[in-house]
Amino acid sequence: MKEKILMVFFTVVYFLVFCYFIDLVFRNTLSLFTDLLAIVCWGIALIISAALADYTVKKIKE
Repeated sequence: MKEKILMVFFTVVYFLVFCYFIDLVFRNTLSLFTDLLAIVCWGIALIISAALADYTVKKIKE
């Protein structure tokens, strides 16, 4: 149970960090293509955040 809570916490933290950088890149764009690209980047960021959270939790357990 404790590991799942840590996984969710670290996933959210990593995702928010990635969202900050995605926002910096796509802040002043007004195109449909860049909006779709930003959504794709959010999906990739969510997957990477989950992987990084898993890695972090495993390192904490050691």
